[in-house]
Amino acid sequence: MAEQDDAYDRGHLAGEINARLAGHDQHFASINGSLADIANEMHGLKLAVQRLGDQAASDATTRISTAAALKDAEEARRAKTDQSWSPWAKLIAVILALVAVVSLYVAWKGN
Repeated sequence: MAEQDDAYDRGHLAGEINARLAGHDQHFASINGSLADIANEMHGLKLAVQRLGDQAASDATTRISTAAALKDAEEARRAKTDQSWSPWAKLIAVILALVAVVSLYVAWKGN
């Protein structure tokens, strides 16, 4: 009977070892799956950071071109404002207006 108990114990011990090894295999498979998930997430984060960098560069370019356009528009507005009548042009316009008023008055009184 001792031999049978000995064989039983060896078989029982071998079964426990196989069960533990199967548990370890499942654990390693779970770890490998987790590592694959982490790698996929890292790839997604890398792409997101790259998109943020591209957006930042695009925004900077837009801001620079907008600032240049606003500067050009302000310069054009100032140039247009500066193109007012010269003093001589104003004097001639006043003289012509007075001549027109006097000639209308003379024409009206002459009738």
